[in-house]
Formats: sequence, structure tokens, C-alpha cells
Amino acid sequence: MISQAGLAPQVPYPGVREQWKCRCMNCQSIVYPTLGSVNSRGTGCSECAPYGFQRGKPGLLYLVTHQHLKAAKIGICNLGTRRVERHEGRGWKRHATLPFPLGRSAELLEKQVLAEWRAQGWRPVLDAGRPYDGWTETVPLSEEVTVQALWQGVLELSELLVIID
Repeated sequence: MISQAGLAPQVPYPGVREQWKCRCMNCQSIVYPTLGSVNSRGTGCSECAPYGFQRGKPGLLYLVTHQHLKAAKIGICNLGTRRVERHEGRGWKRHATLPFPLGRSAELLEKQVLAEWRAQGWRPVLDAGRPYDGWTETVPLSEEVTVQALWQGVLELSELLVIID
């Protein structure tokens, strides 16, 4: 199945739910799909897939808040998509955005922000105990953890980021 998806394994099979280091035979990128994701989608390369987030195109990092959930959410999308507007349609409010020439830089910053949030001990926010689309990229808002402070942290991390062009 992995070779039918245009991937060449670079390490022995790790298990159906484990990331598997592979090389895309189309674009030569190293990618880390799970066999489960390849089986469900039929493709494996996130770099050259014609759908989803495109790391090689301009990207946007965004911070949105949800009053009912008392949560903030960090996310990324490509410029020209309606991703932020779709979140707004689900009750999220746009706080700020940061554009990047390449989506992979936005993705790298998002990962750094999430690592910092988890290192602070801030857990993802559930909706009445249930997960929802994007819940793993959220943190609870409080008097101590404000959206302004979160965005300032994002900007500080972005200054440390080596922009990939």
C-alpha cells in the first residue's frame, strides 16, 4: 500500500499508527505519514498533495478565540483560503494573523507555539468533555492567560524563528 501511494520507506515498518519515514517518489521530499492515513486517503506525501495545507505556498498563522469555550486556538492555512472565516462561522473570533512567504515557516512557528503552550502546562480545551475539529491546538483563557499575552508570545517566538525561504 505504501508504494502504491508513491512512497519509498526509509526505515523498517513501525506499525499502523506510527509515523513512517518515507521518501516521496514524485517530489523526493521526506515525509512521515502513518500507514493508517495512507490507507484512508490513498496518498502519502503532504508536500505535493493537491489538497490540504501547501508548505511551499504563502501561509498564514492565526490566533482565534471562542467566548463560550473560553479558549484560544492557534492555526495555519494558506493565503487565499477561507479557513479563518470557517472558524468564525463556528463561533471563533479572529484576534490576529501573521503572514509568511512560505507555509512551512508558519507551520514551524505553530509547532513552536504549541510546544511552548504544553510546556507551560496549558492543556487543550474540550467542548463539554468532547473533542472537536482543531481542539488539540487550543488553550484555556483566564485572567492569567489572556489572548494578548498569547499573541505577544507568538510574536516573540516568531523573532527567534529562522524563516525558511
